[in-house]
Amino acid sequence: MKILHTADWHIGNFPGPEKNGVNLRSVDTGNCINHLHMVAMAEKPDVIVISGDLFHQARVWADRGLSEVKVAIRALEALSECATVIVLRGTPNHDGVEQFAMLQEHFFSSLDVYIVNEPKTITVCTNPSTKQFVQVACLPGFDRGVYRSKFPGLS
Repeated sequence: MKILHTADWHIGNFPGPEKNGVNLRSVDTGNCINHLHMVAMAEKPDVIVISGDLFHQARVWADRGLSEVKVAIRALEALSECATVIVLRGTPNHDGVEQFAMLQEHFFSSLDVYIVNEPKTITVCTNPSTKQFVQVACLPGFDRGVYRSKFPGLS
């Protein structure tokens, strides 16, 4: 079984060089995502798991936030042509509630893209002809402050 595992895409604007008003670090991120798609097409994984921090910032202005979600949707749709895609929400400072709500709404009826906001197990058919399945245990990111308040003294 082949699993393509990736994380920390950080779609968004970083401080850095610009050319003609375009953030070049965002362009680099897009190029990396395109390369990932090419690798997925060549390697033909059975499942693709993206384990969080899809976005760089959770709270951004509407125009930028919508643009970043569109980039994510296009990338996930492209990857889903290669294999089932499971996307876990990362830490709250990167992957915002509204960003992931939009992804969940967009992929609601999809059988090829799962957007995961809470712990669960997802069963994926990796080979319909042989009826082979794999279970993916998903533990999305969490706010460590919540756990520190419930369990004082933990690092």
